[in-house]
Amino acid sequence: MHRIPSTTRHRGRLWALTLVLVVVGAACSSGDTDATTVRPFSDIQSSDLRFGLDDRGLGEMVVETSAAAVCSIAWGETEALGNLNTDLDMAGTGHTEHHVVLPGAEPGKTYFYRLQGTTADGSLFQSELQTFTLPEAEASAPGTERVNLAEGATVLEVSSEFSPAWAGANAVDGDLSTEWATSGSGDDAYIVIDLGEERAVSGVEFLTRSMSDGSATTTEFTVTVDDGETFGPFPASAPGSPQVATLETTGRVFGFDVAASTGGNTGAIEVMVYASR
Repeated sequence: MHRIPSTTRHRGRLWALTLVLVVVGAACSSGDTDATTVRPFSDIQSSDLRFGLDDRGLGEMVVETSAAAVCSIAWGETEALGNLNTDLDMAGTGHTEHHVVLPGAEPGKTYFYRLQGTTADGSLFQSELQTFTLPEAEASAPGTERVNLAEGATVLEVSSEFSPAWAGANAVDGDLSTEWATSGSGDDAYIVIDLGEERAVSGVEFLTRSMSDGSATTTEFTVTVDDGETFGPFPASAPGSPQVATLETTGRVFGFDVAASTGGNTGAIEVMVYASR
């Protein structure tokens, strides 16, 4: 059991670079084409392109490809685009089922977009400039809409940090393109956050990071409230596969501990503490 310190650690906040570097110049491809030739994305697109809202209410793009590929989507309110989001399921390599979260996209609004990606042979694919309209969210029953109280919380303690670019603050910044990564903490990884005041909560979530070699994936976690009662273990979420654990309690300081993992530089894309409204 970790102890909660009396002082707050410095909250570094730098971008996690891995996914961004992977997708620069990205597109999806077969294998008999000059790597300098950009071919239509439709050549490897094997399913309808779907835009919708995930279980957190965030905009999402889903598509499948016939070849394992690293994919991304450039999108924005004008033809200049301006946003670039990658497939968080990639874990450092390509695959065929792509889920891309679109932070900031508003339901009912129309956006321009271009799909792009690359396969292992370096072949490039890109779609034409097109538009999508994010569907409106279905009305939630009173008391069922979740609010993430952990976003912007103070990080009191972490088991370790791989570097300032992988700081614990990345797990509570509301940005799915940044991550907290430990320096080899494995199953001993933990992070303690302070909500700023005592709050009634309805659930928790641990969105795990992972590495392309299969390491650094958290499968179960526990939550300790105000350095007292420990709840769980609960199943951890993976990108594209949310797992929100029901937890009805009241508290201010929440400690997330990795209970089971594949070892290595474990950590989280985000940890969430939910209240209902």
